[in-house]
Amino acid sequence: MEHILYWLWLTTKFRIAGTHAARLFERFDSIEDIYFSKNYNNIYGIKEKERSLLLDKDLTKAKKELEGIYKLGGKIIAYDSENYPQILKNIPDPPYLLYIMGKLPELDEVLTIGVVGTRRASDYGNLVTERICADLADAGAVTINGLATGIDAVGAWSTIERGGISVGVIGCGIDKVYPRDNAELYAAMTEKGCIMSEFPLGTAPIGTNFPIRNRIIAGLSRGVLVTEAPPKSGALITARFALENNRDVFAVPRDITDARFTGTNILIQQGAKLVMSADDILSEYPYAKRVRPDRENAPKRKRASAPKTESAQNDTEKTQNEEKTEKTAIKPKAVNTQNSEQYKNLTGGDREIVDMLRKSDLHIDEISRGTGIPVGELNTRLVMLEMKGHVERLPGGRYQIKI
Repeated sequence: MEHILYWLWLTTKFRIAGTHAARLFERFDSIEDIYFSKNYNNIYGIKEKERSLLLDKDLTKAKKELEGIYKLGGKIIAYDSENYPQILKNIPDPPYLLYIMGKLPELDEVLTIGVVGTRRASDYGNLVTERICADLADAGAVTINGLATGIDAVGAWSTIERGGISVGVIGCGIDKVYPRDNAELYAAMTEKGCIMSEFPLGTAPIGTNFPIRNRIIAGLSRGVLVTEAPPKSGALITARFALENNRDVFAVPRDITDARFTGTNILIQQGAKLVMSADDILSEYPYAKRVRPDRENAPKRKRASAPKTESAQNDTEKTQNEEKTEKTAIKPKAVNTQNSEQYKNLTGGDREIVDMLRKSDLHIDEISRGTGIPVGELNTRLVMLEMKGHVERLPGGRYQIKI
């Protein structure tokens, strides 16, 4: 315990971190050596005021911080701990302490993908992010995010609802839930993943903290997926950190006429890999270790619903009985779209797709073989058809007509 107290003494009482702490470790071999030293002279970058602070060995504040962590049910991982992620040590300015709520996965052993984007996502951005992250979770990837509203939250929920693991890196103390709208997500992530911060307890979510935490998101990720990033955004800052630390950057293309989210297209121009599906990401890491999804115990979002009337209750019971019957005999669903008002304006490839799905649901590969449309183009067409309400996606990459 004293070892952690010495780290807390350094990082919370004196707020010495980053380059200052690095200067100290150029002179001293361990945190204990720094704490017990009585001579901090002639250390480049350490000023007189900081030397006087280092000579004060009072651990009261550090003990209070550690007590607060224990009461909260969290833990602290120091830079020199065995379970500190090696992947994070490889960045130029790693955090010296990680405050953790939940269980930190073996991030050095598995495929980790950062998921970032705008806080004001469009329906398209939400749909694509949800789909890609669900497939990443199915493939055993761990997603890393900033627990922000919008793309970050969509990616995190999609991951954990499929039984995957997601790690949230926040720009405040782990005793703060920010934004408040993500309280449910915060709880779900600590159950099946973890929340992480380098900031002490009580630290408010001020604006300057978020670019700082973005380097951790990039540092923990082997690759970073960017969806709908505005030209000036935290998502692009994270992408820049990723490039600086030799991480891969993936970007979902966006309508070139929409000036709000041109950041992702700019990333593609600069060399980021254009992504239309999770396979475009997974193909870059064929030998990476994966985490088996735990769908049986996956947390689910609480979704608002209208109170049940007597008729609604009867409908529910009918549906439950139908589901029991379907478990024993699942029949292909035939849908007549020839004269349907909903489908009459479809032409070309979209019409071919819908015609194939009239008789039964199909896997995307089956649709590709039947229509001759390449999987990459087909995936984009299916996304647009799904957004327009013509088709819906089923588990396992299958599609059906939406009634």
